[in-house]
Amino acid sequence: MPPYFFDTSALVKRYHIEDGTDRIDQVFSEADGPLIISNITIAEFTSAFARKKRDGAIDEKTLRYCLSSFSTDLLMDFWIIDLERTQCPVFVCADKRLLDAAFGEGLDVLNPTD
Repeated sequence: MPPYFFDTSALVKRYHIEDGTDRIDQVFSEADGPLIISNITIAEFTSAFARKKRDGAIDEKTLRYCLSSFSTDLLMDFWIIDLERTQCPVFVCADKRLLDAAFGEGLDVLNPTD
């Protein structure tokens, strides 16, 4: 199986149940190659969950739990790379415009909400 590169829009589905969570969980359970995130994903992930709290989708306890779980997984599950060094992973993203752009550049793409 190829490596998977996770955009933040898809990765948040691992930590907050929403459309596409089942597919993301499947990728995590079946992946035998590396799970890759970019070096900016940490800030984007934190921002996404802070926004969920601000919008009332999660409470403070859930925010802390999600950030803590992600921090643990950073050490155990992910390769953190500079985007310039990415080598043909499957681009996992829930943002249609980013998926279209990645596909247009010849990347293999996976939308967890499809």
